[in-house]
Amino acid sequence: MIDLLQIRNLALVPELDVSFEPGLNVVTGETGAGKSLVLGAVQLLLGERASPTVIRAGATQCEVTAAIALQRVDAEVKPQVVQLIEDAGLPACEEGELVLRRVVTRSGSRAFVNARPVTAQILRTLGELLIDIHGPHDHQSLLQSRNQLEILDTFAGLGPVASQCSDAWQDVQRLQNELEAAKSKHVSGNDLGLLQHELSEIENADLSEEDEARVLERHRVAANARHLLDIALQCSRGLTESEDAILEQLTTVVHLIQEIADTDRERGAEFSERLGDAVETLQDLSFDLQAYADTLDLDEEELVALEERLELIQRMKRKYGPTIGDVLNTADELRTRIAETEDRKRAARVLEAEIRANQERYQRASDRLREGRRETASRLGEAITAKLQNLGFARSELNIGVEEAAPGPRGADRVEFCFAPNPGEPLLPLRRIASSGEMARVMLAVKTVLTGADRIPILLFDEVDANVGGRVAVKVAEELQAIAEKHQVFAITHLPQIAAAGDQHFVVTKSVVDQRTLTDMHTVTGDDRRQELVRMLGAPEASQAAEKHAQEMLDSAR
Repeated sequence: MIDLLQIRNLALVPELDVSFEPGLNVVTGETGAGKSLVLGAVQLLLGERASPTVIRAGATQCEVTAAIALQRVDAEVKPQVVQLIEDAGLPACEEGELVLRRVVTRSGSRAFVNARPVTAQILRTLGELLIDIHGPHDHQSLLQSRNQLEILDTFAGLGPVASQCSDAWQDVQRLQNELEAAKSKHVSGNDLGLLQHELSEIENADLSEEDEARVLERHRVAANARHLLDIALQCSRGLTESEDAILEQLTTVVHLIQEIADTDRERGAEFSERLGDAVETLQDLSFDLQAYADTLDLDEEELVALEERLELIQRMKRKYGPTIGDVLNTADELRTRIAETEDRKRAARVLEAEIRANQERYQRASDRLREGRRETASRLGEAITAKLQNLGFARSELNIGVEEAAPGPRGADRVEFCFAPNPGEPLLPLRRIASSGEMARVMLAVKTVLTGADRIPILLFDEVDANVGGRVAVKVAEELQAIAEKHQVFAITHLPQIAAAGDQHFVVTKSVVDQRTLTDMHTVTGDDRRQELVRMLGAPEASQAAEKHAQEMLDSAR
C-alpha cells in the first residue's frame, strides 16, 4: 500500500506531503479544484510520459515520491517485486519500504527506485505489479484482451495451468532458437557427402612424406635402368642385329680388302689383320653390351606402378596441397568438420525431440486452459452482470467470449468482454461502447467479483460515480468498501454516498495566496468531514437537515 505521497511543484501544488491508510481512501473537492492531482502524481510514478507543462510556473522542476509498504502487499506479488529489484541491481527495500521517485525538468525526466536511477520502463513494470488505475486515461487495463484473459484465468483458478503453459511456450521458443542456430551451422547433405568423399580420397591414397621420398628414389633408379637398358640394347642391335648393322657392313669391307690383298699381298694382309681385329673388337663390344643389359634389374610392372603412384601423389598435392603435409592437414580439417556436422545433427535430433515433447506439454496445458475458460466464462459473465445491475446498469449484460487464436504464452485463446449497457443494444466489445465512467463501474464490478483472487494491491478509481446517484451511488460505495477489505483503494468522487464510505477522507482545495493559485489536499474528520458532505449534497452550510443527513450517511457507511 502507499504509505506516503510527496509532491513538489506539480501543476498548482507547490508542496504536499500526505499519508494514506489501508482500506478506502476517498478524494473530494470543488469542481476544478484539482481532485485528480493524486491520479496525475501516481501516473508519473508509473512511468507515464512526462511533459514540462506539469511543472509549476516559476519552478525549474517538479518531483513526485511515493513510499510503498511491501509488508502489506500480497504474498504472491511481493516476491515478484523483490525479484525485479534484484534483477535490476537496485538496493533492497529498507524495512520493507519501496520508494518510487520521478523528477521532471524542462528538458526531460528522471526516475528513481530506492534512490537509484532507473528507466521509466522499470517504473512501468513495478506499476503493473502494484497499482491498477481505472478512469478516463490510459490505464484502463480491462480494455486489453490479455488482461481480460488474465481476469478469466484468475476467476477460474487457472493461474498454475497458465504458468505451466507459459513455461512450455518459453521452452519451445528457446529450443527452436537453439535449433535454428544449430541448423545455420549445418552443411547440406550434398556438402557433407563431398566432405566425406574428399576425406575418403585422401585416406585411400595413404600418403606420407616418407612414402613420397621412397617412391621418388625408387622411380629414379627404375627410370634410369630403363634408359640404360634401352641404350645398351640399341647399341648391341646397331652392331649385330639390324639390317644395316655395322658388322654386316664390315663383311663387304672384308671382301674389298681381299681384292687389295690379291694385288698387294703385303698391304692387303696388313689391312685384313687390322679389320679382323676391329670386327673381333666390335663383336666383343656387342656381347658385352648384351651382357650389360642382362645385368640391369628392370621390373616393367614395378615401373608402371611407381609412375601411377607418383601421379596419384601429384594429383593429391595439386588438389589438397601444395605439400604432403598440407594434404594431411586438410584431412584433419575434413575429419573435424565431418565430426562437428555429425555432432550438430545428433544435437539437432535431440533438440527436435525436446521441442516435440514441450509442444505436447504446451498443447496439454493449452487444452486445459481452453476447457477451463469455456466452462468458467459464462459464470464470470453472469457474476459481473449481477454486480453491474446493482451499480446502475439495471438491464445490462456482460458476455465473455472465448475464441481460438494464434498460440502464445497463455495458450491459444482470445478472450473478449462484450457489453450491452442497455436493453435492446447488441453486445459489443468493451473498447467500442463503454464510456470512461461506464468503464470504471465495469471494472468495479470485475474487481468486486475477483476480490479474493486479484493480486494487485493498490486500486485507483476515477469517475467511478459518473452518471449515477441515489441507491446506485450507495451500491457503488458498498462495492468499493468490499474491495477495500483486501486492497488499498483510492476513489476520486463527487458523490457524498461514496465519500461517506471512505476509511479516510481527503479534500482538495484551491486558493489564491500572494496572487498565486495553489492546490492543497488535507484529511478531514469529524465536523469538517460532515461539512464537506453537506457541501457535496448541495445544501447551505447552515442547513441542519443536511448536516443530519450527512451524519446519517457517515453512520450508515460504518
